[in-house]
Amino acid sequence: MHDKYKGQHLYVKKIAGSYTHHGLGLGNGRVIHYSGLANDLTTAGIIEEIDLKDFANETEIFIRPYKNRKYSPDEAILRACLRLGEAQYHILHNNCEHFVEWCISGKHHSQQSRRGKLIYSAGIGARTLVGVKNPLGFLAGAAAGYAYINHQGLKKVPDFAKLEEEYQRIISVRKSLKLYPFEEK
Repeated sequence: MHDKYKGQHLYVKKIAGSYTHHGLGLGNGRVIHYSGLANDLTTAGIIEEIDLKDFANETEIFIRPYKNRKYSPDEAILRACLRLGEAQYHILHNNCEHFVEWCISGKHHSQQSRRGKLIYSAGIGARTLVGVKNPLGFLAGAAAGYAYINHQGLKKVPDFAKLEEEYQRIISVRKSLKLYPFEEK
């Protein structure tokens, strides 16, 4: 039986659609996700495997389509498993969307965090602008804020070179055992 969620980028809307939470479907009613901010705005969390029901938390599950996946569903699941237990969550630099994007496309990317960085930077710029009559104060404050959050967030990014090396090692072993490409069941 085919499981439509296996190896797919899943997401659910949280807090009246104000943000989305992402996970990678494993099939058989399971999901791997970065549990940071999954159910509240205070818990950083880890990459873990959970029930699909718990992931959805009584909301609709959406599938993000990919026109050109770099990794097959089975490969994406293998990549996700390499990061199980990781506890380097950062809302803007290493969140649940970054995680799933990396598993499927190989790119550490989050549309949601890009918007968040801009909003945060503008907020710092606006605070700087209060009492400052020069609009350059706003720009300087925004730039300083952006530089600060980038610096802080980069401390939370995993060693991707090491992860890619481990992934390639596993693929090499699978090929030598004639277990690659992955088989669909």
